[in-house]
Amino acid sequence: MAKQAKNEGVLDRISTLPDHILCHMLCFLPIKDAVRTSVLSPRWRYLFTFMSTLDLYDYRQFRGFTRRDFNDFKNFVDRLLLFPKQQVRLECFRVTENASDGDCPRLYGWICAVLSRGIKELVVSYGKTLRLPTLLFTCQSLVTLELDIPGDMKIPPDVSLPNLKSLNLSNFLFSDGLIFKLVSSCHVLEELYMEFVKLGRNITEVNIHNLSLKRMTLEFVLVNRDKDYKMVINAPNLEYFKIYDMLANGYRVSSMNSLEHANIKVHQCPEYAIYDVNRERAATNLLQAICNVKCLYLLITHAETLIPMGPEPVFAFHKLVQLKFVNETEAWVGTWILEFLHCVPNLEILHLALDAASEGIKPLAENVPSCVSFHLTEIRISRFVGDEPMFQMISFFLKHATVLETLIIAMKYLTEKEELSITKRLLELPRNSRSCQVITE
Repeated sequence: MAKQAKNEGVLDRISTLPDHILCHMLCFLPIKDAVRTSVLSPRWRYLFTFMSTLDLYDYRQFRGFTRRDFNDFKNFVDRLLLFPKQQVRLECFRVTENASDGDCPRLYGWICAVLSRGIKELVVSYGKTLRLPTLLFTCQSLVTLELDIPGDMKIPPDVSLPNLKSLNLSNFLFSDGLIFKLVSSCHVLEELYMEFVKLGRNITEVNIHNLSLKRMTLEFVLVNRDKDYKMVINAPNLEYFKIYDMLANGYRVSSMNSLEHANIKVHQCPEYAIYDVNRERAATNLLQAICNVKCLYLLITHAETLIPMGPEPVFAFHKLVQLKFVNETEAWVGTWILEFLHCVPNLEILHLALDAASEGIKPLAENVPSCVSFHLTEIRISRFVGDEPMFQMISFFLKHATVLETLIIAMKYLTEKEELSITKRLLELPRNSRSCQVITE
């Protein structure tokens, strides 16, 4: 029995696994290590050529490569992708310009090859302009497409990506509206990311229409623009929405009733920084569309200009329980913050990241927001430099918040002596909530 147990202890259990399991395991290795397994035994000799994933994305695997090494590697990838005897279905292909050593025609050929092999996930990152094959925009098998390529994105008029669920585009220049036609034609698309995307001067309307979208990120950069653009968004089933945008001249956005998280950053062009009533209405329309959100990150410069204040709120966030408000200028005033809190009656967590302001909340508001009186349990103040306007606001919160549990103050640019003095003053402020803890960082 002992001899039998000893023999079982040295059993090569990996070799007992079927080929498809071994190929799947090889997909988690760097390509060089996967190829090295070919020397293990005759069975392993060509096993790596059946891998369903070819990952050439990590630039570290090419460190120390000489010119000859790169030429040999590119020839190896050619044989792997174009091998005539075994056109294995390829699930995933990730590649950067490092893998092709900046050889655009070679990379173009690799992309064409994987598109003809039932590819489901394609990730391409390239540091300069790269022509994309027309076949890319009619690939029936693609589920995930991620492209990070500078330069104008040429899209053919006829596009068809029926199984695409995730589209990630970075650093492109959109010179026409065909990209928005592409988005609308993807009927099962769930995730859309457009980051550091440049809008050419011919784009007068950003029009995104897709009923299946659940997550969307839009971050636009304006290029040589001498005219405004409008933004039209019809994606009512979004659960996550992020937009970083120069304030458009108009927003037409469908209501997003399923929205859980929103990350909104809008700021005006310098020439409109003082006041523009049309842009004021535009910002209001954008916020009205996301009023069902539960967690909101809001960064707006010139807030008192963009959000019209009056005797009655123009929108209400009844479902919002967590808000982070950021302002990177001295344009904010405490009165605006309090006015906005009237629009979020059920807020529980508030985070303010504000630069020092010249005006606080004078005269002190008599009408206390209901969220402050009944719901706020945690308040965090970042970038506190001991300025009097923020002291007024902190004092207001402590005086009127009845269920506040934690007030966290993160100080900035202060000496140890200044921090001790401010902490002492904070701790002496009267509190309405007996369970409230004041914490300084």
